[in-house]
This record gives sequence, C-alpha cells and structure tokens, in this order.
Amino acid sequence: MTHLYVELYDRPHAQFPCYTLDDHDVNQRQYFHNLTHHESADRAVRVVIKPGDEYRTGDHIRLMREIGCPHTDTVAIDPIIADDVDLNQLYYEAQAIENRTAGVLIVTSPNPDSGYRLRVSLYKDADQRLPSLLFYDWEYPSRTRPLDLNRFHFAHKAAVITIEPGPNYEAGDRVLLREGLGGASRIHALEPGTYNLHQLMPERKAAAAMPLIRTRRNWAELLAGLEFELQPRVVIR
Repeated sequence: MTHLYVELYDRPHAQFPCYTLDDHDVNQRQYFHNLTHHESADRAVRVVIKPGDEYRTGDHIRLMREIGCPHTDTVAIDPIIADDVDLNQLYYEAQAIENRTAGVLIVTSPNPDSGYRLRVSLYKDADQRLPSLLFYDWEYPSRTRPLDLNRFHFAHKAAVITIEPGPNYEAGDRVLLREGLGGASRIHALEPGTYNLHQLMPERKAAAAMPLIRTRRNWAELLAGLEFELQPRVVIR
C-alpha cells in the first residue's frame, strides 16, 4: 500500500539508485525520510518517482536542504509534471540543488478520487522548465492558515506563478498573493493562468509621508505568502 516510490541516484546515468524510499505507512499523510540516517545525504543528483498501488494525482515530494530546521531550502517534484528529474534543472539561489538534499518528504493526497481545486507552481526564473515549488489547495485549506513561503526560503524569490484548475475546480476559485501573513498586508487575487510577477504591480497606496523611501515595486519583490480562496461547492442533485 504505497503512494510513491522515490529512487535517488548519485550519478546522472547510474544504472541503479543509491537509495530507494517510499511511504509504506499509509496512516501518515506526510512521510519523512532523513537521509543522514542512511548515509545518503547530499548525494542525490537525479530523482526518479514511480507511482505505487495507492497513487493519487497530487502525490508529490519535497527535497529539503537541512534536517530539523523549520525554514530551509526546499524544492518540490510532482510525477504528473516530471517523474525523472536531473536536479541541475531545479535552479535555486543561482545554484543547482544537486548534492544539497538531506531529507525527503512524501506528500500524499487525502482525496481518494484524486480531486483538487487548484495547483500553484512557482518558478524562480522565467525560463525555468520545472517549477521550484508547487502546492495543492488541500495542503492549505481555504480560510485557514496562509502558506508562508519563508518556510521554504522562497519569500520574495518567485519570478513566475502558474495557477492550474483541477478536476474539482469551481468558477471563482482563485489564489491570493500576500505581502505578509498578517491581516493588514497587501494582497492581490489571481484567477487560473500564468503570470510574470516582475510585471505584476501592487495596487497603489496613498502617498507616503517620506516619498524618498523606496518600496518594493512588483509582486516578485513582494510575495511572501499565498492563500487559496475557494468558492462553495456546487452540488447538483
């Protein structure tokens, strides 16, 4: 009873993985592997993800730079987007994530029907082929806690955001960009689509008392959190 099998390779064209992991304990929605316990930390240069017998659309993994740190460099890989990834393709801080993985978190969908409303993908560079991070609406339910990008060392670092509707999408579902997590922070609502955050400007505030103080000028510089704003489900009887 497994959602995902994850194979880590220490050479791009190696025939066999150096370590294989899975989420065999289906009682845990998120299954964490500390690679330092298996002498596999900082060795992975390629990741292959294979679906198990319990696979659901939305099952994905996160690779984390540090263990036991609440805020650490993180990248996400979803097999529905790419199931065989050279980690040099995931740009981060102008460096590859290769040899920078100490832990793997397997995130499994809670929905037996593989349903979801929205998926958000964040790209650090406009020409990046694979997203650096991705999130499904069920990870951060509507009207609960916002998604804090500081947890993933990704606040103020996204250049492009893609919002994709899922099979359970309802008209009006959208994502809120947040300047901060507090109630007074600026927000900007986005419908499904792809947006260059360097070209997306926040609403103009009233003139500041000290106009010479520079403020961040676009949402690539502002973005610190996200929030899923979902419409009530329409039930057809």
